[in-house]
Amino acid sequence: MSIVQVLVACMHQQDDSLYREMNLQTDAILANQCDEYSYKVYTEPDGNKVELISSADRGVGKNRNKALMNATGKFLMSSDQDMIYVDGYENIIVDAFKKCPKADIIVFNLEYLNRFTPARKEDGRFKKVHLWNCMRYGTARVAMRKSAIDKACLSFSTLYGGGATYSSGEDSLFIRDAFRKGLKMYASPIVIAKVKQETSSWFSGYNDKYFIDKGILIANAFPKMKSLLVYYFALGMRNISKEYSFVTICKLMKQGFKEFKNI
Repeated sequence: MSIVQVLVACMHQQDDSLYREMNLQTDAILANQCDEYSYKVYTEPDGNKVELISSADRGVGKNRNKALMNATGKFLMSSDQDMIYVDGYENIIVDAFKKCPKADIIVFNLEYLNRFTPARKEDGRFKKVHLWNCMRYGTARVAMRKSAIDKACLSFSTLYGGGATYSSGEDSLFIRDAFRKGLKMYASPIVIAKVKQETSSWFSGYNDKYFIDKGILIANAFPKMKSLLVYYFALGMRNISKEYSFVTICKLMKQGFKEFKNI
């Protein structure tokens, strides 16, 4: 049994071939969204165990929760099927937690091969994550102590992400909830995987829905600070989306605030 277990949210898998495509080298759970309900177990040539949990349920949050509920590893990686892991990632993760024994969650870097969303600037330091920047990290970048996640009773929102009503945000809320429950988070500069990111199940361009959904997410995540955060977000987006002005982005996000009240 591996110390690290990778929890992959995936779609339309029929076997364990994704294990090799992603260069997985540890135990893994493939939480598979498809058109049937089934459970299969594979033993790889290297001795690792791969569980294929298939479900006709829709929504990446539901998929991630299924994997999380069936997880048994000491350290868990929440992953997507478009990732290709570096050789020796288990040792990288275990060594990082040895060097930072206080950490419950460590965020690693990813290398993007075909990026359709703006890149964030990384400063290359091992550092503590704080409330004001905790939601900039997606869960595909994190390694988590299972004991800490279980103790905090954490799960993913089913409102957001591919296959759900609203676009991305289930991972951001998971990270926020972890922080609020008192889990200690650190960011490592080490690259843990490459991401192909050729297509997206939630991003279809900067349109009205994108900004409305961001307003819904902010109203959910920071209800007391939403009125200030809308301007902060709009300022950051004004040069990325030329078709939407600062004022228009603010209006659409505030529309999202109103819609969130009726959810």
